[in-house]
Amino acid sequence: HRFVDGGMSDGGSFINAVSGIVNRGCHDPPCKTGEVDGMSERAGNFDKVLSLTLLPNKDEIEIPTKAEEFSVESPHGTPSEGHDIKPFEPVKGETSAKEVLAILDQIKDRIDNEVFLYQGSEPSTVYRYQGFKSGLQVMFDSGVAGKFFYLGDDSSNGYLYGLVNIAAFLGQSMKETIQYDACDENSWDLVNSKYPLSNACGQLGQSYQDYHCSEEEKHMECPVDPNMSIKGVTHAKWYGAPGPLFCGPKSEYPFTGYWDYGYECNNPWADPPEYCTDYEGQRAGRYDNTEPVENSAGRTDVEGCCWWGRGVIQTTGICNFGKLNYFLGARAAEEGRPSRYPTIDFCKDPEIICSSKEFTELKWIAGMFYWVESLQSYNERGWNYFAELHRFVDGGMSDGGSFINAVSGIVNRGCHDPPCKTGEVDGMSERAGNFDKVLSLTLLPNKDEIEIPTKAEEFSVESPHGTPSEGHDIKPFEPVKGETSAKEVLAILDQIKDRIDNEVFLYQGSEPSTVYRYQGFKSGLQVMFDSGVAGKFFYLGDDSSNGYLYGLVNIAAFLGQSMKETIQYDACDENSWDLVNSK
Repeated sequence: HRFVDGGMSDGGSFINAVSGIVNRGCHDPPCKTGEVDGMSERAGNFDKVLSLTLLPNKDEIEIPTKAEEFSVESPHGTPSEGHDIKPFEPVKGETSAKEVLAILDQIKDRIDNEVFLYQGSEPSTVYRYQGFKSGLQVMFDSGVAGKFFYLGDDSSNGYLYGLVNIAAFLGQSMKETIQYDACDENSWDLVNSKYPLSNACGQLGQSYQDYHCSEEEKHMECPVDPNMSIKGVTHAKWYGAPGPLFCGPKSEYPFTGYWDYGYECNNPWADPPEYCTDYEGQRAGRYDNTEPVENSAGRTDVEGCCWWGRGVIQTTGICNFGKLNYFLGARAAEEGRPSRYPTIDFCKDPEIICSSKEFTELKWIAGMFYWVESLQSYNERGWNYFAELHRFVDGGMSDGGSFINAVSGIVNRGCHDPPCKTGEVDGMSERAGNFDKVLSLTLLPNKDEIEIPTKAEEFSVESPHGTPSEGHDIKPFEPVKGETSAKEVLAILDQIKDRIDNEVFLYQGSEPSTVYRYQGFKSGLQVMFDSGVAGKFFYLGDDSSNGYLYGLVNIAAFLGQSMKETIQYDACDENSWDLVNSK
């Protein structure tokens, strides 16, 4: 009750206490039994479920649109279904850009701690807010070839267009690289149970040094220097994960082998002693060059293979690096054009995107450049990115996933209407969930006041218990069984049941669980509210003005823990997980 009555904003105190009780048996971790497993993940689960349950208006029991929350009107009208909006060039909204950046600054800590996460729980060491914001400012102010990262126009919906564009960009970035805490492309193409070192040249049969520009832009691409020798600075982090990709001339590497991920490199008792030294944090594995091993395209050398993906959405190939250099780097300066980075030659050192300590925004700029070139410029078969972005916002930001699924198709498979000829989209639901998460976060601040409103204010509720003085406990009380609040809570849940099934009850955070579904959850909830056990019941709130909110928070806390404990594993029976002497 204190959490709800205080505006549902307490810095994590309530849900962290709940996590401590569930996982370690005390409300003030660290407990005697140890640290809480997945504290931030549990809190994130709670926030996700709570945000979802707070979407419907309890009086009308329907989903209000985000546009309605901000009291904005569509400057473009509503297009007739089945007809394309006439493609239009984006307007550079200086006012909307300032509003968007001010909103982002208000939530920068939450972006760092809830969005830029390694494996969904730990803050990334590679991707941080400051670099993101610096990159955004460069790509808005300077842009590339007259194109800029879109932050909205100066219409009434302008800043919302900008926020949605950012949410779409970050939603894809979270899936592509942020969750792996990687800037350099990881070696992931397993060929005959081996990771070829020539994956640097291209994975899944690709050849990155042959990614040429169109005839009109061919003069921009980087030349392939066979003598270039580079090693990546980031890599995957799992036990035995392949080391960084590298390239070099045949005089240095006549052939290359594979990464032996099963090799136990830490053996101080060997003669001579062996240690894991290929990269920081390495626990197993080694480069094995005893014999040539082909990648998917049949290559065993790494000559001219320095063009692997880098940055937040993996800028790849001689055309893309060439364009960065042509418009933003040393070549622009040499040829008398304005250059943001006149001393950086992206063609001679493509690794600067990941290795630069001075310009940490480069890893973001590389991805934003791709976004500007490939997404914001996308206009295929009647689907125009800007037209669809505006349609999504003007229509209330509720389209059943149509907009973000199209974006995911373009980013991952090259078409807006997946499945594409190149295959199924990898992690469709995860990308959509990332988009919703970022969008919900960016829509929290009020753009006029640029401050975070509390959830209680959004619902215009007042505390029936008053505000306790800090440091003093509220007098303990027995929960009242609120029949009215229970009906309201169940009606709200019914309104979002499909989203609960497809965004909350997920296996490994992306695929719908086969074990845990909404219908079973609701049936169980009704039993434990109506009948309960030994006179105790599942609390769905009382009949005060905040009653239904108490119930929703209790459910969000319960599901937040459940997602961590079992739902993410799609398991009902306990898994066997205690490894004893490697068995």
